[in-house]
Amino acid sequence: MNSIADWEQWVKLFRENPEEFERERLAAIEGLITSQPVSIRHRSRQLQWRINAVRRRAPNSLSACIRIYDMMIDSVYGPGGLLEVINGDGSEPLIRPRVRNKKTGICLKLTGAERNEPGSAP
Repeated sequence: MNSIADWEQWVKLFRENPEEFERERLAAIEGLITSQPVSIRHRSRQLQWRINAVRRRAPNSLSACIRIYDMMIDSVYGPGGLLEVINGDGSEPLIRPRVRNKKTGICLKLTGAERNEPGSAP
């Protein structure tokens, strides 16, 4: 299989011959890594090693997928991650991460008079 994008063929191969699927998967990964510039191949191999370790330790495929997703999110939003690198020296950020489980505004209780006058300030 030459294309990682041919999903139906990958699924069919996995169902019919899991051992061949694994060989093809490893060959596709190696092909992708060797197609990268020499300057980043080592880093790509390190990342793939981490992904493989997560897959081996996970109790099932879904758990592995979630753990790998968490690794990706950490590499973007975590310390030393992509956002920190993009934003540089701590000045005003160019990209703001999505806020989770935090109140992002203040709710004001309006009195009767303020409710009746559009645009009035408290």
